[in-house]
Amino acid sequence: MSENPMSGGPGGMDEEALKRFLQEAFGGAIPEEALDGLDLSALAQQANLPQDPSQLRAAAAQMQHLFSAQGDGPVNWTLAEDVARRTAAGQAQMPGLPAPTGTPGDPTPTDAQVSELRQAAQVARLWLDPVLAIDVPSQELGVLGRGTWLYRTLPRWQSTVEPVAKYMAGAIGEAIAAQLGQMDENPLPMPGDPAAMMERFGGTMFGVQFGHAIGSLAREVAGTTDLSLPLGPDGAPALVAANVEDLISSHQLDAPAARIFLAAREIAHAALFAAHPWLGRALFSAIEDYARGITLDLDALDEMVRDLDLSDPKALQARRPEEMFVFTRRASQERALEELATTLALVEAWVDHVTTKALEGKLPQLEAMREVLRRRRATGSPAEQMLAGTVGIELRPRRVREALAWWESVLATEGVTGREAKWDHPDLLPSAEVLSGRPQAPRPEAAEDEALSDVEIPADFDAELEKLLSGEGQQSAPREDGQGGLREEDELDGTDDGTDDDGTDPDPGNRPA
Repeated sequence: MSENPMSGGPGGMDEEALKRFLQEAFGGAIPEEALDGLDLSALAQQANLPQDPSQLRAAAAQMQHLFSAQGDGPVNWTLAEDVARRTAAGQAQMPGLPAPTGTPGDPTPTDAQVSELRQAAQVARLWLDPVLAIDVPSQELGVLGRGTWLYRTLPRWQSTVEPVAKYMAGAIGEAIAAQLGQMDENPLPMPGDPAAMMERFGGTMFGVQFGHAIGSLAREVAGTTDLSLPLGPDGAPALVAANVEDLISSHQLDAPAARIFLAAREIAHAALFAAHPWLGRALFSAIEDYARGITLDLDALDEMVRDLDLSDPKALQARRPEEMFVFTRRASQERALEELATTLALVEAWVDHVTTKALEGKLPQLEAMREVLRRRRATGSPAEQMLAGTVGIELRPRRVREALAWWESVLATEGVTGREAKWDHPDLLPSAEVLSGRPQAPRPEAAEDEALSDVEIPADFDAELEKLLSGEGQQSAPREDGQGGLREEDELDGTDDGTDDDGTDPDPGNRPA
């Protein structure tokens, strides 16, 4: 028996085992003939593949599971849903992240919890109605478990995340293709379509990371609008019973007051999004605008590829997209991100503003409960930080404070009706510069507008137009100098003899005999 069954093979690994690994790992996506002529031993050494055939088969099976059910979309949602469900139930944890806290598992809301939260919602509606100029939703408050919250919000998460993941996956594929096209000296041959494979790889990573983030939120949020986005399917207010009780116990809050407070916030959010349907559409559109045109940092990608270990699928699955794929933002993306952050801050501040007006003097610990939410917003959970970095969903504490002060000033000057009217059109809402009090930078396209702003418009425009059409004042109108320019009038004595400065008549044919 030969001591080295495959020339150059690592530790006696045979070539057929390597071929089977590659074909099985990528679900048969690599044609067999594409592997002919490749130096599989060099590929195995660079990828740190295991030498034992049984370990190689196990690694292939795990890799195939990771890449399975990818579908045509940029996110492996089959994997994402599985990770999200297990995370929501406290059964999955990403390496390097804190262990899940709060009530273990995913307890079903008890009859007592349902009754207490719905009674709190009834009180919240009664107190909100006098301070709002829009309708308060009359739908019964939904009382959910974590898994139910996940099930109800997942379709919205998919439509929110897909645009971002699509542009990210496309950037990965294009960067890989461009990078391989520039390798003109001793390129490493790759089987199949490397760009397509990396897009699929990115979709798997996004599925794991987004799934964990959404599952983590299911253990943290009080309702469906905590991020100031309408995540529910029908706009109906809903609270997660276990998370509400966890918030109350962890901060030693007055339980009945906290239930009313959280129900009032959820109902106020629902009222705003129901009264102004354009608002939710604008928020999700801003997320897509932020993602459009995203580009990949090739230097960071090079480092990721060098450190990649295909022999350890568990470690591969644990890698975060924001660590593996670093994306750069263009000026247009930064503007979209600023607009998104500003609108989210205006929504959050409006809800804080109206609920405070409704509950002031009625609930104990109102300021303490507001402070709890402010601190949670300032620190942000790992899931919220991930969404802020990849999708752009971020409630910035300073921006929220500025927006709250703005809403207070609007109420003082324009009243409740004027305050609510600000939501009638996006142009009525303030920009980030207005909220902060900083001077607004002039728009490049506004240069012409600024020049025209210096033109004085006559008070009686119609009368002036009539004079022009009737020929009145034509003797003082500018005339050509015969060379395409305007001649200078004889302004010293206020007369005009009809001649140019050199004494010639520029238009003798029009002179009376």
